[in-house]
Amino acid sequence: MLLRLGRYIATAVVALSALWVFASVVALPPYALMIGDNPVTSTPAEEGVMFENIKVPSDGLLLEGWWMPAENPRGIVLFAHGAGSNRTSTFVPSLKIYRALVQRGLSIITVDMRNHGNSPTADGKLGFGASEWQDMTAMADWLDDQGISKLPRIGIGVSMGGAVTLRAAAEGLALEKIVLLDPALNLVDSLAQGGWVNYGVPPWVFLPTAWSAVNYFGLPAGDNDPSFLAESLSIPTLIIQDPDDPVTRALYAQQVSAANPKITLALAPTIQPEDSCISGKGRWGSHAAAFNCHPSWTLSVLEQFLRDL
Repeated sequence: MLLRLGRYIATAVVALSALWVFASVVALPPYALMIGDNPVTSTPAEEGVMFENIKVPSDGLLLEGWWMPAENPRGIVLFAHGAGSNRTSTFVPSLKIYRALVQRGLSIITVDMRNHGNSPTADGKLGFGASEWQDMTAMADWLDDQGISKLPRIGIGVSMGGAVTLRAAAEGLALEKIVLLDPALNLVDSLAQGGWVNYGVPPWVFLPTAWSAVNYFGLPAGDNDPSFLAESLSIPTLIIQDPDDPVTRALYAQQVSAANPKITLALAPTIQPEDSCISGKGRWGSHAAAFNCHPSWTLSVLEQFLRDL
């Protein structure tokens, strides 16, 4: 009787383990990459920034965006938002960053990338740069079409937007400098950590799904892996990294900056879990929170990096 029961239990464990592996590797990755609706509900006018609504053609799509000209511009920022977000991301918060940049003589173009915000749906999934890099290149094309082509261009990417910026630069987007805010450099790790912050389940549970998503569901890998691209960069790059970011972890920013002398790594001052600047973010904690929690420090580091423009 006990032997038979033990066999039943062992069979059940094997069956459940096989089901978990199948679900993690085959069934779950497409769902893990799906994007929910996140429409734009605010504008730069709320921060006193003059702007123009624009439509930017990209790979057969017409992306919704903004053009924010500075009064006496010394450069143009191409701004790429994070995964599941839009051009008004509150995690950063983008609108306040736009105001700070425009006040410092930097004009800005930004769009809701495909599958995000008010822009059209392509496949409804996150690509972490696999397809979105074309949207950043499209912003540069829009500037060219408008005759705005003489000023130096700076790519700024937040989280997934960092991976997008790196891929766009690798595909030939001409940028004078790059600024990455808590960039997604190791996609397997970021997806697994994202499972933790979203659902409260240990990251190792999501590792098979994250690994499968990167290796079999079209996310950047190999020569297009964001870390590989960062280590291969020849463009001066600043990474502003929250040291305790639970999603895009500091370890990977430290690795790529150690491997590439073109990268300057600035570790933000530590943010405590009880700090009001991350109130309401839950397990997302200090992800992309440097500007919101330490605006003066962030702008000082940014200005130092851009001082020669």
